[in-house]
Amino acid sequence: MNLERMYKKSLDEQWCLRLKTDHPDGGNYDGVVTQISKDFVVICQEEAFQFDGIVILPKKFITGCRDNKYDRCCNEILRMNGAIKNCRQPEWLQGCETIWDVFAVIESTKRNIWPTVEIVWDKRSKGAFYLGPITDIAENGFRIKGYDAAGKWEKEIWLKFKWVFKIEFDSQYCRHFNKYMQASDKAAKKKA
Repeated sequence: MNLERMYKKSLDEQWCLRLKTDHPDGGNYDGVVTQISKDFVVICQEEAFQFDGIVILPKKFITGCRDNKYDRCCNEILRMNGAIKNCRQPEWLQGCETIWDVFAVIESTKRNIWPTVEIVWDKRSKGAFYLGPITDIAENGFRIKGYDAAGKWEKEIWLKFKWVFKIEFDSQYCRHFNKYMQASDKAAKKKA
């Protein structure tokens, strides 16, 4: 079955499957497809038989799909434990057709969404990971004010849309780390 048909099956049947990618470090993403656009696929990410966040993967990085006995078992568990009822995405994402659209909505509406953005470059041999607010957007790229894994703010950086491998938001990782950074900022402002 080709990828487009697998995306459609997952979307129509709320069927969890594994999307395989050509990330330099490998990378598979389990979840239910909630949107298929011309440029990307959106999944409600599944981990440990529950949904945790929204992942947007550009189609150009998706190399395959797994839908076998392991995925059938996962789907049975998701239905048995009731988690499948929590498989949804924000309405604002429905109108997005391109990666540019996604970043434009996040940046322009001030939704207070601080996504993780993973990029690859140099013929897909190198990758980097950023987390923080999107501060600017242009025709070919965007600016993100990210912080590192030690909770320290880094310089704002300009990234090209063509490098975007993955966008993630509303996961436990994003929520907890962003809340920590926002609280740290408030505490630092009070001291100043």
